[in-house]
Amino acid sequence: MNNRGTDHRTIRGRILPAILRHLQKIGIEIVPFITVREGETVVDAPESRFRFDFVPNDEMDSLAQLDRTQSPEKIQHWLDDGNRCFGAWDGRRLVAKMWCDFAEFNFLPNHRKLSDDEVYLFAAYSHPDYRGQDLAPNLRLHAYKALRDLGRTRFFSYTDYFNVPARRFKEKLKARNELIRVHVRLFGGWGKTYTLREY
Repeated sequence: MNNRGTDHRTIRGRILPAILRHLQKIGIEIVPFITVREGETVVDAPESRFRFDFVPNDEMDSLAQLDRTQSPEKIQHWLDDGNRCFGAWDGRRLVAKMWCDFAEFNFLPNHRKLSDDEVYLFAAYSHPDYRGQDLAPNLRLHAYKALRDLGRTRFFSYTDYFNVPARRFKEKLKARNELIRVHVRLFGGWGKTYTLREY
């Protein structure tokens, strides 16, 4: 039996992403995303067996081993730009991480300079063996505290509009959606970002 709610979820969750993937193959890139304000509600992080802190420079090889999508060259580039990585350890093993940009909201479709009290959170990753253990939300909560200690009190990120698990994850952290935006790029050249909704 069909109902309007199910139809809406099917269109948003399957049909529209498939259409956008097809358009991208022919050179029309349409990227809907949500800008998110995190950490406005101060919540104490629960006790955890993991250790949380910024990743020291002498442990950068561990980052490349944790997340194979990021080369040592990319990691070094982020460090050279003044970014820092916040991590979680199980004993001596780095098992999760998240990057913090203190200068820019460096997601190109939403690029902007940051104020002295702002930070952009990106490239979070948890090792698959540790998923389902509340590691990702604990990492986020500990990062908020560490960043507040550095004078950063406003935390921003973005979420792919169609990434429902990521949206739910941030809802559980009491993050607040700010804008729904869409970036349009034609044939690798002209591009522009439009705001569809303000919350």
